Amino acid sequence: MRSAASANRWGWWDAVRWDLPVPAAAREWARAQWPDDGTPVLMVSPCSSHVRRNWYADRYAALADHAASRGWRVVLCGGRSELERSTADAILAAIRAPALDLVGKDTLKQLPALLERARLLVTPDSGPMHIANAMGTKVLGLHAASNPARSGPYSDRRYCVDRYDDAARRYLGKPAAALRWGAKIERDGVMELVTVDDAIDAFERYRADHGG
Repeated sequence: MRSAASANRWGWWDAVRWDLPVPAAAREWARAQWPDDGTPVLMVSPCSSHVRRNWYADRYAALADHAASRGWRVVLCGGRSELERSTADAILAAIRAPALDLVGKDTLKQLPALLERARLLVTPDSGPMHIANAMGTKVLGLHAASNPARSGPYSDRRYCVDRYDDAARRYLGKPAAALRWGAKIERDGVMELVTVDDAIDAFERYRADHGG
Protein backbone atom coordinates (compact mmCIF):
# COMPACT_ATOMS: atom_id res chain seq x y z
CA MET A 1 0.00 0.00 0.00
CA ARG A 2 1.24 3.50 -0.80
CA SER A 3 0.47 6.03 1.89
CA ALA A 4 -1.38 9.29 1.47
CA ALA A 5 1.28 11.01 3.56
CA SER A 6 3.96 10.08 1.06
CA ALA A 7 1.72 11.05 -1.82
CA ASN A 8 1.04 14.46 -0.32
CA ARG A 9 4.66 15.07 0.56
CA TRP A 10 6.26 13.99 -2.67
CA GLY A 11 3.42 14.22 -5.21
CA TRP A 12 4.30 10.87 -6.76
CA TRP A 13 0.71 9.85 -7.48
CA ASP A 14 -2.78 11.28 -7.43
CA ALA A 15 -4.73 8.50 -5.71
CA VAL A 16 -4.04 5.91 -3.04
CA ARG A 17 -4.38 2.27 -4.07
CA TRP A 18 -4.33 -0.75 -1.81
CA ASP A 19 -4.26 -3.59 -4.35
CA LEU A 20 -5.39 -6.23 -1.86
CA PRO A 21 -4.57 -9.70 -3.17
CA VAL A 22 -7.79 -11.64 -3.71
CA PRO A 23 -7.54 -15.31 -4.73
CA ALA A 24 -9.40 -16.31 -7.85
CA ALA A 25 -11.25 -18.95 -5.83
CA ALA A 26 -12.54 -16.25 -3.47
CA ARG A 27 -13.91 -14.22 -6.37
CA GLU A 28 -15.49 -17.36 -7.81
CA TRP A 29 -17.21 -18.02 -4.47
CA ALA A 30 -18.45 -14.42 -4.26
CA ARG A 31 -19.83 -14.53 -7.81
CA ALA A 32 -21.79 -17.67 -6.93
CA GLN A 33 -23.73 -15.99 -4.12
CA TRP A 34 -26.14 -13.98 -6.28
CA PRO A 35 -26.68 -13.56 -10.02
CA ASP A 36 -24.92 -10.94 -12.11
CA ASP A 37 -28.19 -9.48 -13.35
CA GLY A 38 -27.38 -5.79 -12.97
CA THR A 39 -29.33 -5.34 -9.73
CA PRO A 40 -27.43 -2.98 -7.41
CA VAL A 41 -26.50 -4.50 -4.05
CA LEU A 42 -26.72 -2.84 -0.66
CA MET A 43 -24.52 -4.90 1.63
CA VAL A 44 -25.14 -4.65 5.35
CA SER A 45 -22.24 -5.41 7.71
CA PRO A 46 -23.93 -4.46 10.98
CA CYS A 47 -21.33 -5.01 13.67
CA SER A 48 -18.05 -3.46 14.73
CA SER A 49 -15.50 -4.54 17.34
CA HIS A 50 -17.21 -2.36 19.97
CA VAL A 51 -20.90 -2.84 20.69
CA ARG A 52 -21.47 0.85 21.40
CA ARG A 53 -20.48 1.73 17.83
CA ASN A 54 -23.19 -0.53 16.45
CA TRP A 55 -26.47 0.72 15.01
CA TYR A 56 -29.83 -0.95 15.66
CA ALA A 57 -31.44 -3.88 13.89
CA ASP A 58 -34.77 -2.15 13.26
CA ARG A 59 -32.96 0.82 11.71
CA TYR A 60 -30.88 -1.38 9.43
CA ALA A 61 -34.10 -3.10 8.40
CA ALA A 62 -35.79 0.21 7.62
CA LEU A 63 -32.87 1.31 5.45
CA ALA A 64 -32.79 -2.07 3.72
CA ASP A 65 -36.52 -1.90 3.00
CA HIS A 66 -36.03 1.56 1.51
CA ALA A 67 -33.23 0.27 -0.71
CA ALA A 68 -35.35 -2.69 -1.78
CA SER A 69 -38.19 -0.33 -2.68
CA ARG A 70 -35.73 1.34 -5.08
CA GLY A 71 -34.95 -1.97 -6.75
CA TRP A 72 -31.82 -2.91 -4.82
CA ARG A 73 -30.83 -6.36 -3.61
CA VAL A 74 -30.03 -6.56 0.13
CA VAL A 75 -27.20 -8.79 1.34
CA LEU A 76 -26.11 -9.28 4.96
CA CYS A 77 -22.55 -10.20 5.80
CA GLY A 78 -20.57 -10.63 8.99
CA GLY A 79 -18.50 -12.99 11.08
CA ARG A 80 -19.30 -16.00 13.19
CA SER A 81 -19.66 -14.38 16.61
CA GLU A 82 -22.83 -14.72 18.65
CA LEU A 83 -23.38 -10.94 18.46
CA GLU A 84 -23.17 -10.89 14.67
CA ARG A 85 -25.53 -13.84 14.35
CA SER A 86 -28.08 -12.41 16.78
CA THR A 87 -27.90 -8.97 15.13
CA ALA A 88 -28.45 -10.48 11.70
CA ASP A 89 -31.38 -12.52 12.98
CA ALA A 90 -32.95 -9.37 14.45
CA ILE A 91 -32.54 -7.55 11.13
CA LEU A 92 -34.06 -10.45 9.23
CA ALA A 93 -37.00 -10.52 11.65
CA ALA A 94 -37.66 -6.81 11.15
CA ILE A 95 -37.12 -6.48 7.41
CA ARG A 96 -40.04 -6.83 5.01
CA ALA A 97 -38.02 -7.23 1.82
CA PRO A 98 -36.11 -10.37 0.84
CA ALA A 99 -32.50 -10.41 2.05
CA LEU A 100 -29.63 -12.76 1.35
CA ASP A 101 -28.04 -13.88 4.63
CA LEU A 102 -24.31 -14.56 4.27
CA VAL A 103 -23.41 -13.86 7.90
CA GLY A 104 -20.82 -16.37 9.06
CA LYS A 105 -20.54 -17.99 5.64
CA ASP A 106 -17.46 -16.30 4.18
CA THR A 107 -13.77 -16.48 5.07
CA LEU A 108 -11.33 -13.61 5.50
CA LYS A 109 -10.04 -14.27 1.98
CA GLN A 110 -13.58 -14.29 0.58
CA LEU A 111 -14.73 -11.11 2.36
CA PRO A 112 -12.88 -8.65 0.06
CA ALA A 113 -14.32 -10.41 -2.98
CA LEU A 114 -17.79 -10.25 -1.43
CA LEU A 115 -17.51 -6.55 -0.61
CA GLU A 116 -16.17 -5.86 -4.10
CA ARG A 117 -19.45 -7.08 -5.58
CA ALA A 118 -21.57 -4.65 -3.57
CA ARG A 119 -22.57 -1.27 -4.94
CA LEU A 120 -22.72 0.24 -1.44
CA LEU A 121 -21.83 -1.05 2.03
CA VAL A 122 -23.64 0.19 5.15
CA THR A 123 -21.70 -0.37 8.34
CA PRO A 124 -20.57 1.31 11.55
CA ASP A 125 -16.89 2.11 12.15
CA SER A 126 -15.57 -1.39 11.40
CA GLY A 127 -12.98 -3.45 9.60
CA PRO A 128 -15.29 -4.24 6.64
CA MET A 129 -15.65 -0.47 6.10
CA HIS A 130 -11.95 -0.20 5.32
CA ILE A 131 -11.77 -3.42 3.32
CA ALA A 132 -14.67 -2.22 1.16
CA ASN A 133 -12.93 1.10 0.67
CA ALA A 134 -9.76 -0.70 -0.39
CA MET A 135 -11.76 -2.74 -2.91
CA GLY A 136 -13.30 0.39 -4.44
CA THR A 137 -16.79 -0.07 -2.97
CA LYS A 138 -18.49 3.04 -1.61
CA VAL A 139 -19.38 3.08 2.06
CA LEU A 140 -22.38 4.45 3.91
CA GLY A 141 -20.63 4.76 7.26
CA LEU A 142 -22.59 5.30 10.46
CA HIS A 143 -20.68 7.57 12.81
CA ALA A 144 -21.51 9.01 16.20
CA ALA A 145 -19.18 7.18 18.57
CA SER A 146 -16.16 7.92 16.38
CA ASN A 147 -14.99 10.72 14.10
CA PRO A 148 -15.38 9.87 10.40
CA ALA A 149 -12.61 12.34 9.57
CA ARG A 150 -10.25 9.99 11.40
CA SER A 151 -11.81 6.56 11.13
CA GLY A 152 -14.19 6.79 8.17
CA PRO A 153 -13.59 5.28 4.73
CA TYR A 154 -10.34 6.85 3.56
CA SER A 155 -11.14 7.45 -0.10
CA ASP A 156 -14.65 8.88 0.05
CA ARG A 157 -16.76 10.00 3.03
CA ARG A 158 -19.54 11.61 0.98
CA TYR A 159 -22.04 8.89 1.89
CA CYS A 160 -21.27 8.70 5.60
CA VAL A 161 -23.61 9.86 8.34
CA ASP A 162 -21.72 12.12 10.74
CA ARG A 163 -23.27 12.68 14.17
CA TYR A 164 -19.93 12.87 15.98
CA ASP A 165 -20.27 16.56 16.82
CA ASP A 166 -23.79 15.97 18.15
CA ALA A 167 -22.41 13.17 20.34
CA ALA A 168 -19.58 15.38 21.62
CA ARG A 169 -22.00 18.12 22.63
CA ARG A 170 -24.47 15.72 24.26
CA TYR A 171 -22.07 13.45 26.14
CA LEU A 172 -19.00 15.65 26.68
CA GLY A 173 -20.49 19.13 26.70
CA LYS A 174 -18.19 20.49 24.01
CA PRO A 175 -17.99 20.54 20.20
CA ALA A 176 -16.04 17.87 18.36
CA ALA A 177 -13.46 20.46 17.38
CA ALA A 178 -12.53 20.84 21.07
CA LEU A 179 -11.79 17.12 21.54
CA ARG A 180 -8.38 15.53 21.18
CA TRP A 181 -7.85 13.98 17.75
CA GLY A 182 -9.25 10.47 17.63
CA ALA A 183 -11.34 10.71 20.79
CA LYS A 184 -14.06 8.06 20.94
CA ILE A 185 -17.51 8.66 22.41
CA GLU A 186 -18.48 5.06 23.01
CA ARG A 187 -21.39 5.72 25.37
CA ASP A 188 -24.65 3.88 25.88
CA GLY A 189 -27.20 5.11 23.35
CA VAL A 190 -24.80 7.23 21.32
CA MET A 191 -25.78 5.55 18.04
CA GLU A 192 -29.39 6.61 18.60
CA LEU A 193 -28.19 9.95 17.20
CA VAL A 194 -27.93 8.30 13.77
CA THR A 195 -31.50 8.20 12.51
CA VAL A 196 -33.10 6.17 9.75
CA ASP A 197 -33.67 9.41 7.86
CA ASP A 198 -29.94 10.17 8.11
CA ALA A 199 -29.11 6.84 6.52
CA ILE A 200 -31.79 7.12 3.84
CA ASP A 201 -30.53 10.60 2.95
CA ALA A 202 -27.00 9.21 2.57
CA PHE A 203 -28.30 6.34 0.45
CA GLU A 204 -30.15 8.78 -1.78
CA ARG A 205 -27.01 10.94 -2.10
CA TYR A 206 -25.29 7.87 -3.49
CA ARG A 207 -28.14 7.22 -5.93
CA ALA A 208 -28.13 10.84 -7.08
CA ASP A 209 -24.41 10.60 -7.81
CA HIS A 210 -24.23 7.10 -9.24
CA GLY A 211 -27.73 6.03 -10.26
CA GLY A 212 -29.36 2.79 -9.29
